[in-house]
Amino acid sequence: MNDQSLPQLPFEDPAQPAVAGLIATVKLFVTDPTTAFRRMSLTTEIFRPLIYGVLLAWVGEAVAYLFGLIFQVSIFGFLSQIGGMEEAIPAAFLGMGLGIFALIIAPVFIVIGIFIYSLIVHLFLMMVGGDQSGFGATFRVLCYSNTSQLAQVVPIAGGIIAFVWSLILGIIGLTEAHRTTTGKAVAAVLLPIVACCVCMAIFVMLAIAFGISADSWN
Repeated sequence: MNDQSLPQLPFEDPAQPAVAGLIATVKLFVTDPTTAFRRMSLTTEIFRPLIYGVLLAWVGEAVAYLFGLIFQVSIFGFLSQIGGMEEAIPAAFLGMGLGIFALIIAPVFIVIGIFIYSLIVHLFLMMVGGDQSGFGATFRVLCYSNTSQLAQVVPIAGGIIAFVWSLILGIIGLTEAHRTTTGKAVAAVLLPIVACCVCMAIFVMLAIAFGISADSWN
């Protein structure tokens, strides 16, 4: 464990029933994330943290899809009163079916996303000199940071809240798991976002410049 004086996380304790351990771990990360990350194991297999991260992320995806579906149905019902919506019914059912299919296969992409994001964050953590416990610690931290996806239950603003909460959990987790400074943890979490925004800005500027250049030749 990260702190030998503290008990294991309930979800990592084989003696705990799976569902009860899951609920207790969620409560702990919601109410006291610092203590939760201190209780996180750095030595046991990564299977349980991965299951936790995938499950919480999937629940968030499902809730977001449900809200989107309710919104679409509401809009469709409103427009159907105006008339002329019969031809849109097949497209609506097709979209619903695609959404359900996306939820079914979502765990595969969530696993891939966690691994890729963990690699990126850990690379930046190494660049700022904050890596003290290895990639496994970063991976576990980001798995448990998916607790933030529960914020998807908040209508409209749920996605934004989940994103910010995830960053906060990641910073707390990296600080505790790697026994590094908060500044280095902040840099490891935020620098990938900054780098992504810079790349997107460069891409947009190049696209605009290319468009202007193409128009000048016409």
